[in-house]
Amino acid sequence: MNNDRGPIRDVRPEDVRRLRLGHGANCSSIGSVVDTLFATAVVGTALFAAVVAALSNEPVKVAHHDEDAPETDQPGGST
Repeated sequence: MNNDRGPIRDVRPEDVRRLRLGHGANCSSIGSVVDTLFATAVVGTALFAAVVAALSNEPVKVAHHDEDAPETDQPGGST
């Protein structure tokens, strides 16, 4: 079989200089960093979603109600 560079042949042991084992063994170092950042982002997003879901059922509590403050329908105070 041929390609643009010539005939395709099997890799012989004398053609191999180095063999890396483990996760991302044939990746560049930046590839490993990208994998780590992606995994961290996935875990962080899952934790954030869990916290938001847990807090969504939290009842609203008013710590202090000022009798002289004007009533407002908008959250965060009057505008």
